[in-house]
Amino acid sequence: MKLRLTLSILILVVCGLADASAATGVRGRIAWRGELVEGVRVYAYHNVDDIAAGRVLATSEPAATDGTYRLDLPPGAYVLVARDFNGSPQPGNHFCYYSGSPIQVVAGRQTNVGFNLIRIPQEEPPKKGGASGLYGEVSFQDQPLEKVYLYVYKEAGRGFKGPAYFIQPVEKGSFRLRLPPGDYYLLARKRAKGGQFGPIEIGDYFNFYFANPVRVKSGEMRHIRLETITRLSMLEEGETLPFHGVRGQIRDAAGNPAAGLHVFAYRNSVMTGTPDAFSAATGGDGQFELALPDAGPWYLLAREQFGGPAASGERYGHYAGGNGAAVRLAEDGSVQEIKIYVEPQSD
Repeated sequence: MKLRLTLSILILVVCGLADASAATGVRGRIAWRGELVEGVRVYAYHNVDDIAAGRVLATSEPAATDGTYRLDLPPGAYVLVARDFNGSPQPGNHFCYYSGSPIQVVAGRQTNVGFNLIRIPQEEPPKKGGASGLYGEVSFQDQPLEKVYLYVYKEAGRGFKGPAYFIQPVEKGSFRLRLPPGDYYLLARKRAKGGQFGPIEIGDYFNFYFANPVRVKSGEMRHIRLETITRLSMLEEGETLPFHGVRGQIRDAAGNPAAGLHVFAYRNSVMTGTPDAFSAATGGDGQFELALPDAGPWYLLAREQFGGPAASGERYGHYAGGNGAAVRLAEDGSVQEIKIYVEPQSD
Protein backbone atom coordinates (compact mmCIF):
# COMPACT_ATOMS: atom_id res chain seq x y z
CA MET A 1 0.00 0.00 0.00
CA LYS A 2 2.68 2.54 0.96
CA LEU A 3 5.99 3.47 -0.58
CA ARG A 4 8.85 4.99 1.45
CA LEU A 5 10.17 8.14 -0.21
CA THR A 6 13.67 8.07 -1.66
CA LEU A 7 15.52 10.54 -3.84
CA SER A 8 15.20 8.28 -6.88
CA ILE A 9 11.44 7.97 -6.39
CA LEU A 10 11.04 11.73 -6.13
CA ILE A 11 13.00 12.21 -9.35
CA LEU A 12 10.75 9.72 -11.15
CA VAL A 13 7.60 11.37 -9.78
CA VAL A 14 8.67 14.87 -10.74
CA CYS A 15 9.70 13.76 -14.22
CA GLY A 16 6.42 11.90 -14.66
CA LEU A 17 4.41 14.97 -13.74
CA ALA A 18 6.45 17.17 -16.04
CA ASP A 19 5.81 14.86 -18.99
CA ALA A 20 2.03 14.65 -18.44
CA SER A 21 -0.10 16.16 -21.16
CA ALA A 22 -1.41 19.66 -20.55
CA ALA A 23 -5.01 18.62 -19.99
CA THR A 24 -7.35 20.70 -17.85
CA GLY A 25 -7.74 19.57 -14.25
CA VAL A 26 -5.67 18.71 -11.19
CA ARG A 27 -2.81 16.32 -10.49
CA GLY A 28 -0.37 15.60 -7.69
CA ARG A 29 0.58 13.10 -5.00
CA ILE A 30 -1.12 11.54 -1.98
CA ALA A 31 0.71 10.66 1.24
CA TRP A 32 0.10 9.49 4.79
CA ARG A 33 2.64 10.54 7.43
CA GLY A 34 5.36 11.08 4.86
CA GLU A 35 4.75 7.90 2.86
CA LEU A 36 3.28 7.96 -0.62
CA VAL A 37 0.04 5.95 -0.81
CA GLU A 38 -1.56 4.04 -3.67
CA GLY A 39 -5.23 3.23 -4.29
CA VAL A 40 -6.71 6.49 -2.92
CA ARG A 41 -9.13 8.42 -5.11
CA VAL A 42 -9.65 12.17 -5.40
CA TYR A 43 -13.22 13.53 -5.48
CA ALA A 44 -14.36 16.93 -6.77
CA TYR A 45 -17.42 18.82 -5.46
CA HIS A 46 -19.08 22.16 -6.12
CA ASN A 47 -18.97 23.13 -2.43
CA VAL A 48 -18.28 21.82 1.08
CA ASP A 49 -21.93 20.98 1.80
CA ASP A 50 -21.90 18.56 -1.15
CA ILE A 51 -19.31 16.36 0.62
CA ALA A 52 -21.68 15.22 3.36
CA ALA A 53 -24.56 15.04 0.86
CA GLY A 54 -22.58 12.74 -1.46
CA ARG A 55 -22.99 15.00 -4.51
CA VAL A 56 -19.76 14.14 -6.35
CA LEU A 57 -18.94 15.88 -9.64
CA ALA A 58 -15.94 13.80 -10.70
CA THR A 59 -13.68 11.05 -9.35
CA SER A 60 -10.10 10.15 -10.22
CA GLU A 61 -8.72 6.71 -10.88
CA PRO A 62 -6.95 5.18 -7.85
CA ALA A 63 -3.56 6.73 -7.13
CA ALA A 64 -0.62 4.84 -8.63
CA THR A 65 2.06 2.99 -6.67
CA ASP A 66 4.11 6.21 -6.41
CA GLY A 67 1.12 8.10 -4.97
CA THR A 68 0.42 10.11 -8.12
CA TYR A 69 -3.09 10.81 -9.40
CA ARG A 70 -4.76 12.88 -12.11
CA LEU A 71 -8.31 14.19 -12.31
CA ASP A 72 -9.57 15.92 -15.47
CA LEU A 73 -12.05 18.72 -14.79
CA PRO A 74 -13.60 21.53 -16.84
CA PRO A 75 -12.56 25.07 -15.87
CA GLY A 76 -14.21 26.20 -12.65
CA ALA A 77 -13.96 26.24 -8.86
CA TYR A 78 -13.90 22.96 -6.92
CA VAL A 79 -13.68 21.57 -3.41
CA LEU A 80 -11.42 18.50 -3.34
CA VAL A 81 -11.25 15.47 -1.04
CA ALA A 82 -9.04 12.37 -1.10
CA ARG A 83 -10.22 9.15 0.55
CA ASP A 84 -9.99 5.35 0.34
CA PHE A 85 -13.63 4.50 1.12
CA ASN A 86 -17.19 4.87 -0.15
CA GLY A 87 -20.14 5.76 2.07
CA SER A 88 -19.70 6.74 5.71
CA PRO A 89 -16.14 6.97 7.08
CA GLN A 90 -15.11 4.13 9.38
CA PRO A 91 -12.21 3.90 11.85
CA GLY A 92 -9.06 2.95 9.97
CA ASN A 93 -10.10 4.63 6.70
CA HIS A 94 -8.01 7.48 5.30
CA PHE A 95 -9.25 10.97 4.44
CA CYS A 96 -8.05 14.46 3.47
CA TYR A 97 -9.96 17.64 2.73
CA TYR A 98 -7.75 19.92 0.63
CA SER A 99 -7.38 23.01 2.79
CA GLY A 100 -6.76 25.23 -0.25
CA SER A 101 -10.30 24.59 -1.50
CA PRO A 102 -11.95 25.92 -3.51
CA ILE A 103 -9.26 25.56 -6.16
CA GLN A 104 -9.58 27.25 -9.54
CA VAL A 105 -9.10 25.05 -12.59
CA VAL A 106 -8.01 27.01 -15.66
CA ALA A 107 -8.42 25.80 -19.25
CA GLY A 108 -5.36 24.04 -20.66
CA ARG A 109 -3.58 23.76 -17.31
CA GLN A 110 -3.24 21.13 -14.61
CA THR A 111 -3.18 22.57 -11.11
CA ASN A 112 -0.87 20.76 -8.69
CA VAL A 113 -2.74 19.62 -5.55
CA GLY A 114 -1.18 17.36 -2.91
CA PHE A 115 -3.05 15.49 -0.17
CA ASN A 116 -1.70 14.63 3.30
CA LEU A 117 -4.07 11.98 4.70
CA ILE A 118 -5.23 11.25 8.24
CA ARG A 119 -6.40 7.87 9.53
CA ILE A 120 -9.95 8.08 10.84
CA PRO A 121 -9.99 7.39 14.61
CA GLN A 122 -12.41 5.54 16.87
CA GLU A 123 -14.62 8.01 18.77
CA GLU A 124 -16.72 7.51 21.89
CA PRO A 125 -20.54 7.57 21.91
CA PRO A 126 -22.10 10.94 22.89
CA LYS A 127 -22.65 11.69 26.57
CA LYS A 128 -26.35 12.40 27.18
CA GLY A 129 -28.32 14.09 29.92
CA GLY A 130 -26.40 17.32 30.38
CA ALA A 131 -25.28 20.43 28.50
CA SER A 132 -24.96 20.38 24.72
CA GLY A 133 -21.59 20.77 23.06
CA LEU A 134 -18.33 19.07 22.12
CA TYR A 135 -15.38 17.55 23.91
CA GLY A 136 -12.33 15.67 22.73
CA GLU A 137 -8.73 15.89 21.60
CA VAL A 138 -6.60 17.64 18.99
CA SER A 139 -3.54 15.57 18.05
CA PHE A 140 -0.64 15.15 15.66
CA GLN A 141 0.39 11.59 14.78
CA ASP A 142 -1.38 10.17 17.85
CA GLN A 143 0.18 12.65 20.29
CA PRO A 144 -1.71 15.55 21.97
CA LEU A 145 -1.03 18.85 20.24
CA GLU A 146 -0.49 21.77 22.61
CA LYS A 147 -1.26 25.45 22.09
CA VAL A 148 -3.52 24.88 19.09
CA TYR A 149 -6.74 26.73 18.20
CA LEU A 150 -10.03 24.98 17.48
CA TYR A 151 -12.17 27.00 15.05
CA VAL A 152 -15.95 26.54 15.01
CA TYR A 153 -17.86 27.77 11.93
CA LYS A 154 -21.60 27.79 11.30
CA GLU A 155 -21.32 27.89 7.50
CA ALA A 156 -18.80 26.94 4.82
CA GLY A 157 -19.60 29.45 2.07
CA ARG A 158 -16.27 31.29 2.27
CA GLY A 159 -14.07 28.24 2.57
CA PHE A 160 -13.42 28.95 6.28
CA LYS A 161 -11.40 32.06 5.44
CA GLY A 162 -13.71 34.51 7.25
CA PRO A 163 -14.31 35.06 10.97
CA ALA A 164 -15.21 31.94 12.94
CA TYR A 165 -18.35 31.63 15.05
CA PHE A 166 -16.12 30.65 17.99
CA ILE A 167 -12.39 30.06 18.55
CA GLN A 168 -11.32 27.75 21.41
CA PRO A 169 -7.67 27.82 22.57
CA VAL A 170 -6.53 24.23 23.31
CA GLU A 171 -3.56 24.30 25.70
CA LYS A 172 -2.80 20.62 26.35
CA GLY A 173 -4.52 18.81 23.48
CA SER A 174 -7.95 18.29 25.07
CA PHE A 175 -10.97 20.58 24.96
CA ARG A 176 -14.57 20.89 26.13
CA LEU A 177 -16.96 23.59 24.98
CA ARG A 178 -20.67 24.22 25.21
CA LEU A 179 -22.58 24.99 22.05
CA PRO A 180 -26.26 25.45 21.31
CA PRO A 181 -27.86 22.68 19.23
CA GLY A 182 -27.02 23.00 15.55
CA ASP A 183 -24.59 22.02 12.80
CA TYR A 184 -20.97 23.17 12.97
CA TYR A 185 -17.76 22.87 10.96
CA LEU A 186 -14.56 22.26 12.94
CA LEU A 187 -10.98 23.11 11.95
CA ALA A 188 -7.75 23.15 13.96
CA ARG A 189 -4.80 25.46 13.27
CA LYS A 190 -1.48 25.99 15.01
CA ARG A 191 0.87 28.53 13.44
CA ALA A 192 4.59 28.40 14.20
CA LYS A 193 4.50 32.20 14.36
CA GLY A 194 1.65 32.04 16.88
CA GLY A 195 -1.69 33.86 16.81
CA GLN A 196 -5.19 33.02 15.70
CA PHE A 197 -5.05 34.55 12.23
CA GLY A 198 -2.88 34.42 9.13
CA PRO A 199 -2.04 32.00 6.30
CA ILE A 200 -0.98 28.40 6.94
CA GLU A 201 2.71 28.03 6.08
CA ILE A 202 5.19 25.14 5.78
CA GLY A 203 5.64 23.66 9.26
CA ASP A 204 2.29 24.82 10.65
CA TYR A 205 -0.32 22.33 11.92
CA PHE A 206 -3.90 22.34 10.66
CA ASN A 207 -6.82 20.20 9.52
CA PHE A 208 -10.49 19.95 8.64
CA TYR A 209 -12.50 17.50 10.79
CA PHE A 210 -13.27 14.41 8.71
CA ALA A 211 -16.96 14.23 9.82
CA ASN A 212 -17.93 17.86 9.16
CA PRO A 213 -20.52 19.19 9.64
CA VAL A 214 -20.90 18.09 13.26
CA ARG A 215 -24.47 17.97 14.57
CA VAL A 216 -24.82 19.03 18.21
CA LYS A 217 -28.07 17.83 19.78
CA SER A 218 -29.85 19.19 22.84
CA GLY A 219 -28.58 17.62 26.07
CA GLU A 220 -25.71 15.82 24.32
CA MET A 221 -21.92 16.22 24.47
CA ARG A 222 -20.36 14.77 21.33
CA HIS A 223 -16.85 13.31 21.33
CA ILE A 224 -14.40 14.58 18.68
CA ARG A 225 -10.90 13.40 17.75
CA LEU A 226 -9.34 15.89 15.34
CA GLU A 227 -5.97 14.84 13.96
CA THR A 228 -3.85 17.60 12.44
CA ILE A 229 -1.35 17.42 9.59
CA THR A 230 1.45 19.65 8.35
CA ARG A 231 2.08 21.04 4.91
CA LEU A 232 4.60 18.81 3.11
CA SER A 233 6.75 20.50 0.48
CA MET A 234 7.07 17.19 -1.39
CA LEU A 235 3.32 17.36 -2.10
CA GLU A 236 3.42 20.93 -3.36
CA GLU A 237 6.07 20.76 -6.06
CA GLY A 238 4.88 21.98 -9.41
CA GLU A 239 4.10 25.12 -11.33
CA THR A 240 2.77 28.02 -9.27
CA LEU A 241 0.67 30.27 -11.46
CA PRO A 242 -0.21 33.88 -10.67
CA PHE A 243 -3.91 34.64 -10.43
CA HIS A 244 -5.36 35.95 -13.71
CA GLY A 245 -9.05 36.77 -13.80
CA VAL A 246 -11.70 38.85 -12.06
CA ARG A 247 -12.51 39.51 -8.43
CA GLY A 248 -15.33 41.52 -7.03
CA GLN A 249 -18.63 41.54 -5.21
CA ILE A 250 -22.19 40.46 -5.89
CA ARG A 251 -24.87 42.77 -4.50
CA ASP A 252 -28.64 42.75 -4.40
CA ALA A 253 -30.83 45.54 -5.78
CA ALA A 254 -30.52 47.44 -2.49
CA GLY A 255 -26.74 47.34 -2.69
CA ASN A 256 -26.26 44.75 0.07
CA PRO A 257 -23.71 41.90 -0.28
CA ALA A 258 -25.34 38.73 -1.63
CA ALA A 259 -24.29 35.31 -0.32
CA GLY A 260 -24.66 31.90 -1.94
CA LEU A 261 -24.18 32.88 -5.59
CA HIS A 262 -21.73 31.72 -8.26
CA VAL A 263 -20.30 33.78 -11.13
CA PHE A 264 -20.36 32.00 -14.51
CA ALA A 265 -18.11 33.03 -17.43
CA TYR A 266 -19.02 32.49 -21.09
CA ARG A 267 -17.23 33.30 -24.32
CA ASN A 268 -20.53 34.08 -26.07
CA SER A 269 -23.00 36.85 -25.24
CA VAL A 270 -25.98 34.45 -25.23
CA MET A 271 -24.66 32.90 -21.97
CA THR A 272 -26.44 29.55 -22.30
CA GLY A 273 -25.21 25.99 -22.01
CA THR A 274 -22.13 24.91 -20.10
CA PRO A 275 -20.07 27.86 -18.80
CA ASP A 276 -16.37 28.05 -19.63
CA ALA A 277 -15.55 28.77 -15.98
CA PHE A 278 -17.36 29.40 -12.71
CA SER A 279 -16.52 30.65 -9.23
CA ALA A 280 -17.09 29.22 -5.78
CA ALA A 281 -20.21 30.39 -3.95
CA THR A 282 -20.02 33.80 -2.29
CA GLY A 283 -20.00 34.14 1.47
CA GLY A 284 -21.71 36.74 3.62
CA ASP A 285 -19.60 39.57 2.19
CA GLY A 286 -20.63 38.78 -1.40
CA GLN A 287 -17.00 38.56 -2.54
CA PHE A 288 -16.00 36.24 -5.40
CA GLU A 289 -12.87 35.26 -7.32
CA LEU A 290 -12.87 33.74 -10.80
CA ALA A 291 -9.70 32.65 -12.62
CA LEU A 292 -9.80 33.01 -16.42
CA PRO A 293 -7.28 31.63 -18.95
CA ASP A 294 -7.02 34.64 -21.28
CA ALA A 295 -8.06 38.25 -21.87
CA GLY A 296 -11.46 37.36 -23.33
CA PRO A 297 -13.88 39.01 -23.93
CA TRP A 298 -15.86 37.26 -21.18
CA TYR A 299 -19.58 37.50 -20.51
CA LEU A 300 -20.49 37.08 -16.85
CA LEU A 301 -23.64 36.30 -14.95
CA ALA A 302 -24.33 35.54 -11.30
CA ARG A 303 -26.91 33.06 -10.10
CA GLU A 304 -27.56 30.51 -7.35
CA GLN A 305 -28.08 27.28 -9.33
CA PHE A 306 -26.16 25.30 -11.96
CA GLY A 307 -27.91 24.53 -15.24
CA GLY A 308 -31.33 25.21 -16.70
CA PRO A 309 -33.32 28.44 -16.78
CA ALA A 310 -33.49 30.56 -13.65
CA ALA A 311 -36.30 29.44 -11.36
CA SER A 312 -38.89 31.82 -9.98
CA GLY A 313 -37.37 33.65 -7.01
CA GLU A 314 -33.78 32.69 -7.87
CA ARG A 315 -31.36 35.59 -7.57
CA TYR A 316 -29.86 36.28 -10.98
CA GLY A 317 -28.03 39.07 -12.78
CA HIS A 318 -25.68 39.88 -15.67
CA TYR A 319 -22.53 41.95 -15.48
CA ALA A 320 -23.21 45.27 -17.18
CA GLY A 321 -19.93 47.17 -17.04
CA GLY A 322 -18.82 50.25 -18.90
CA ASN A 323 -18.55 48.44 -22.25
CA GLY A 324 -22.13 47.22 -22.01
CA ALA A 325 -21.73 43.50 -21.34
CA ALA A 326 -18.28 41.95 -21.73
CA VAL A 327 -15.21 41.94 -19.50
CA ARG A 328 -11.78 42.16 -21.12
CA LEU A 329 -8.74 41.42 -18.98
CA ALA A 330 -5.50 43.33 -19.24
CA GLU A 331 -2.85 41.49 -21.24
CA ASP A 332 -0.33 42.01 -18.42
CA GLY A 333 -2.39 39.74 -16.17
CA SER A 334 -3.55 42.42 -13.76
CA VAL A 335 -6.74 41.55 -11.90
CA GLN A 336 -9.96 43.36 -12.72
CA GLU A 337 -12.36 44.29 -9.90
CA ILE A 338 -16.07 44.30 -10.79
CA LYS A 339 -19.54 44.31 -9.24
CA ILE A 340 -22.58 42.32 -10.34
CA TYR A 341 -26.11 43.13 -9.16
CA VAL A 342 -28.76 40.44 -8.82
CA GLU A 343 -32.48 40.33 -8.05
CA PRO A 344 -35.06 37.55 -7.73
CA GLN A 345 -36.49 36.27 -11.00
CA SER A 346 -40.22 36.64 -11.52
CA ASP A 347 -42.55 34.10 -13.14
